[in-house]
Amino acid sequence: MDKLDLLYDHYKESNTLRLEAQGRRNKNFIILCCLEAVLFWILIRPEIAFSSLLTGISAALGTLFELGNETIQTLVWTLVVYMLIRYCQDTLYVERQYKYLGKIEKSISNELDVSVFDRESDNYLYEFPMVLNFIELFYKMLMPAIFFVINIVRIVQEWYAFDHITLVLLCDTVMFFTASIIIWFYFFEIHSKITTWCKKHIPLVDKIAIGLRKVLKEV
Repeated sequence: MDKLDLLYDHYKESNTLRLEAQGRRNKNFIILCCLEAVLFWILIRPEIAFSSLLTGISAALGTLFELGNETIQTLVWTLVVYMLIRYCQDTLYVERQYKYLGKIEKSISNELDVSVFDRESDNYLYEFPMVLNFIELFYKMLMPAIFFVINIVRIVQEWYAFDHITLVLLCDTVMFFTASIIIWFYFFEIHSKITTWCKKHIPLVDKIAIGLRKVLKEV
């Protein structure tokens, strides 16, 4: 197998992996939106939401299932965090793969001595449609912000609803902070220009980023 065949096989395999991750990302995004919608439902109509969720769980399991509202709430928080992790993993993988595929395309183009082998890199970005820019902003910037607002309002509501600190409240709070940290990490990872601007104009951000990368690298 010569160099060109090796590059092309690797390119096809890498592109297949990207498409699979993209499919998972889209599915996870829909599930995450549904879970956040459930949190919002609990936020505005808690009794109806909990009753409907319990009925749905019982119907799905084919038996009468008794769960307290607090337990259902913690279960929803846990699912939100899990799906958020899966969504961010696949999204960042897809974004990184685009750059990697671009490098492979350039290598193949050099081997072929042509400049048209750039479907996933230069050709994709050439005169990028404005509507696609808006769509990207919608699910990369607007939706994470909406998720964050829903989560913070819900956890504040929970703290006001409890007369004293309970294990359930602590679990939900841990889940909230976990989700918040993931959202903010995702936001700055996915928006490189915003990250660069913050590092340039807010020195503390750059120091924090360097420190976190060192710590997380050693964990």
